[in-house]
Amino acid sequence: MSLDASSSLDVSLSDPNAAGVIAPRREARAALAAGPLAAVRPSEPVHVIEVGLEADLAGWLEAMGIGPGQTLMVLRRAAFGGPIHVRTASGGEFAIDAGLARSIVVAPRAV
Repeated sequence: MSLDASSSLDVSLSDPNAAGVIAPRREARAALAAGPLAAVRPSEPVHVIEVGLEADLAGWLEAMGIGPGQTLMVLRRAAFGGPIHVRTASGGEFAIDAGLARSIVVAPRAV
């Protein structure tokens, strides 16, 4: 019986002990799924992983509730690359420039 590449991959991923494959920890899986806030669709809750901006701007965003470890939800996105409207875990709502949003690395919130 021969297996094609996709079926052997399915077996390896479903059985952490198969062929020496080690299942990634939750943090590692979240890091694999991390991306810029600018790419998040509305209604998806995310955790902020990193803010890749100058210290003063990153500090200001963190004071607003948009910093590492914080939870955000994108409420809506403006057309033509305009600002992104987000809600913080504390209930604050902000419009973030799309350029800034590309510098904020987020990962899906585990449910």
